[in-house]
Amino acid sequence: MRLVAIFLGYFVLVLLCRGCAREPARLPPSQLAPGVWGVLVSPDSKGSHAGVILLHGSMGWRTEFVDLARIFSNNGFVVLTIDYYAETGRTPTGSFAKLEAWSGYQDAVRKAVEYLQSIPSVSGQPVGLVGFSRGAFLAISIASSLPGVGAIVSFYGGGGGGPKSLEEDVQGLPPVLILHGDADAVVPVSFAYELRDAIVASGGEAELHIYEGVGHSFNAPFVPGYSAKVADDAYLRTFKFLRKRLISR
Repeated sequence: MRLVAIFLGYFVLVLLCRGCAREPARLPPSQLAPGVWGVLVSPDSKGSHAGVILLHGSMGWRTEFVDLARIFSNNGFVVLTIDYYAETGRTPTGSFAKLEAWSGYQDAVRKAVEYLQSIPSVSGQPVGLVGFSRGAFLAISIASSLPGVGAIVSFYGGGGGGPKSLEEDVQGLPPVLILHGDADAVVPVSFAYELRDAIVASGGEAELHIYEGVGHSFNAPFVPGYSAKVADDAYLRTFKFLRKRLISR
């Protein structure tokens, strides 16, 4: 029943969010450079909330991220889903251009955290970074330099995706939840184990869950390998982890 409820809930939210902003817009204040391009979704309840930033994968922005942001907000978070390619452009995976643009992607995340923590309903509360594929590599590479970040969730990502090594990326990270499929042909599952081991070796905290027989982008309804059952479990683990690390402290 839980699986059916969340599965149906996703499509209800798609219908509800048809009236919401579907494309990233430049968010105020205008003096932020680089600008923060994204969509902000807040819970219906008033009061103070922890913030979450969603980071897309290498293919870039999709409107489905707005629907996903609404699901997160219904679980008590103020959610900012950003397009970190907005001012730098998309770069091919494994290219030198990606390494050149990496600092620009990091700046976009840095400004997004600054923007989210400036909102009254988030002010003083920690922020979580939830990254998908390249977005997960990006979160791992930048979080240790952002004191306001209290947790990371890595969906089928890893570390060492930018100019720095994995060992450099994991120094001083907040707690990390790693979710990966053992049949991932894009980012092999070895990246998940290596990330977990490097974090633990550096004195950090990491939780790892591997899904058997599951490939890349397993939680994305727009890809052939989508699994509603696995996506449901992954999101439940994500919400539990974020509540523990961001709200219950």
